[in-house]
Amino acid sequence: SIVSFNSNSEAANFDAGANLEDGSCLYPGCMDEAADNYDADANTDDGSCLYLGCTDADAANYDPVANLNDGTCLYPGCMDSGAFNFDAQANVDDGSCIFIGCTDALAVNYDAQANEEDGTCLYGGCTNADFLEFDPDADVDDGSCVSFIIEGCTDSNFVEFNAFANVDNGTCATPVVMGCTDADYIEFSADAN
Repeated sequence: SIVSFNSNSEAANFDAGANLEDGSCLYPGCMDEAADNYDADANTDDGSCLYLGCTDADAANYDPVANLNDGTCLYPGCMDSGAFNFDAQANVDDGSCIFIGCTDALAVNYDAQANEEDGTCLYGGCTNADFLEFDPDADVDDGSCVSFIIEGCTDSNFVEFNAFANVDNGTCATPVVMGCTDADYIEFSADAN
């Protein structure tokens, strides 16, 4: 007698007693051509389709269709461990690194890498108020203190003039009047000082 069932040994429903092929052979596999493991011989979808891609919803290239992570997930962020906003998870440097420091090139502690000012800039100058070169805006003494302050009258047109004074203290009071100050001479001038 003829038994007609599946006689193809590669089919999932192979019947060893069958001697005729009746077209009922089942070949399970992935039937989606878009899947990475598409099986052109399959005639029964067995749910085994694999879609490779990034399966992490937090990644920049998350693929909602993917069901097998292929290690391509991208996490943009700052990858420099010296930065204020270093992101240990980042695997793509997005240029967002923040380096906090002094951004003023005129400061003695200028940080060329800094891209965000932190208010720590220090400026050199004479920090001693006893010197003529004193700079009230200076934070760091740079050795520019040279001349001690000597107060006095700095205008040579006054009798109180002090040749050593470098800061006028308002003591210039008597204007110089040239002339002979010796009363024994005929050229004597009572106004001369």
